[in-house]
Amino acid sequence: MLWIGGEISLRVRVFLAREAFGFAFVLSRSPKKIEMTTIRRFCCNDLLRFASVNLDHLTETFNMSFYMTYLARWPDYFHVAEGPGNRIMGYIMGKVEGQGESWHGHVTAVTVAPEYRRQQLAKKLMNLLEDISDKIDKAYFVDLFVRASNTPAIKMYEKVIILELSILDLGYVIYRRVLRYYSGEEDGLDMRKALSRDVEKKSIIPLKRPVTPDELEYD
Repeated sequence: MLWIGGEISLRVRVFLAREAFGFAFVLSRSPKKIEMTTIRRFCCNDLLRFASVNLDHLTETFNMSFYMTYLARWPDYFHVAEGPGNRIMGYIMGKVEGQGESWHGHVTAVTVAPEYRRQQLAKKLMNLLEDISDKIDKAYFVDLFVRASNTPAIKMYEKVIILELSILDLGYVIYRRVLRYYSGEEDGLDMRKALSRDVEKKSIIPLKRPVTPDELEYD
């Protein structure tokens, strides 16, 4: 079973309590390989223990002050998945930003240690961030950036997964291409998922032309 526990803020605890039945149903359908996994809020001590999760060359890494800024400003968007023996299995880091109909949740990084992949854990972390963006912060959409060459990640974000009768709905669409967004001058794809507040799904209508990094409203 996968539990939501640990140090989670009051507003998220209230939300989870209110949504307990439906939310627990989705999380309880995890494969046996990740039984007793706990998803909790990321804390400072985790910065000294999560190096193994960042070994993938496609995982973006940042300096310590960057992570600390997210912990201080957006703690509800920074969660870690922890297994038996306090092993860190993966984490997600994000924020909420924008104005008006551009008010949105943003996934800055999501990654899972190689030995815990193919267990839908990244999708569960994504669904948690989406629920917080949608039901607590009333955002219009969630977005993320991914390397144009990272085909496995793009396919994962686009899929709608059905796992033991519960739906892990990602269903992101490519909203626009950002030229030379990554180091090495690789293009990035801005992928979005509309939330319930965006009734007409305006936020995910794809742009017909690529943009440059200096044209981005937020990053």
